[in-house]
Amino acid sequence: MKVPIHKPVLVKEILSYIDFEKKRIFLDLTIGEGGHSYEIIKRMKEDSLLIGLDIDPDVLEVAKERLKTDNRRVILINDNYKNFPLVLKRLGIEKVDFMLLDLGFSSFHLRKGRGFSFNDDTSIDMRYRKNIRSGEYVINSLGEKELTHIFKTFGEIREAKRIARKIVQEREKAPITTGKRLKEIIESLYPAYMRKGSIHPATKVFQALRIYVNKELENLKTFLSSFQNYLNKNGVVEIISYHSLEDRMVKKRFLELEREGVIKVLTKKPITPQEEEIEDNIRSRSAKLRVAKKI
Repeated sequence: MKVPIHKPVLVKEILSYIDFEKKRIFLDLTIGEGGHSYEIIKRMKEDSLLIGLDIDPDVLEVAKERLKTDNRRVILINDNYKNFPLVLKRLGIEKVDFMLLDLGFSSFHLRKGRGFSFNDDTSIDMRYRKNIRSGEYVINSLGEKELTHIFKTFGEIREAKRIARKIVQEREKAPITTGKRLKEIIESLYPAYMRKGSIHPATKVFQALRIYVNKELENLKTFLSSFQNYLNKNGVVEIISYHSLEDRMVKKRFLELEREGVIKVLTKKPITPQEEEIEDNIRSRSAKLRVAKKI
C-alpha cells in the first residue's frame, strides 16, 4: 500500500499568529513527522527553543530525521501530550510562549501493519503505543451494546447499532483481524453509490475506534484543564481538531477561560482550509483551527 507524504495543514494560518521577532519557547505537543515544526524552526530566532512531543516513538524518529538541527534549539521527547507539565518540569521550564496541538493523525500511520487504514490487509491495531488494548481486541471482544456506544459517541454514526450488530455476527464466523475485512463488513450495509462518495462509510467507524483505543478525548480534556497555567503572558495556543466532539470541547473551554479573564479568543469562528489546500491535501478538509492568547 502506497503511503501518502504527510502534509501539515493550515501552515500559513498557524504561522500568522506567531511573533518570531523575539526569543521564544515553542511547544509542539503532537509533532508527528515534524511538518509544522519544520516551518517554525526556519523562522525562529537562533536563541529560541522548540520542544516537540509525540506519543509514537516510531513517528518521532521520522521527525528527528526531518528536523536535523542544533540540539540546543530543538528537543524531541517521546511522551503523551497530556503529560506536558511533567515534561516541562523535567526540563526546568515553567512556561512557554507558544503551544500547537494538532489532533489529527499522521500519514505515517496509514502504512501497512499499523492498522489505522481500512485498506490494511495485515492489521487493525490502531495504537500509537503498544501498552494499551488494540483495535483488534475491541472489535472482537466488546459486546454489541458497547460497540454501539463507541460508534455513536466517538463517530456520531446514525447506523451505529446496525454496524455493531453486523460486526458481532461476522466475528462469530471468524475473528476480524484486518482493516480491510472490517471495511468490507461495513460496506456490505451500504448501497454501492455510498461506497464511492467523498467520505467512505467506514471512515467514521475507524475514527471512532482510533479515538476510543487511544483515549483521545480523555487526553484532550486533561490538556484543556491546565494548558493556560503554562503559557507566558501574550503566549499563544493553537489547536487543530478534525472531529466535531473535539472542536466543541476546545470551543467550550476557550470561552470559559475568556469569561474568567485568563485568555482572549482570537478566532471567534474556527479557521478552516481554503479550497486550494483541500484540493492539494484532501485530508485537510475537516480541519478546524482555534487560537487564543494568554492575557
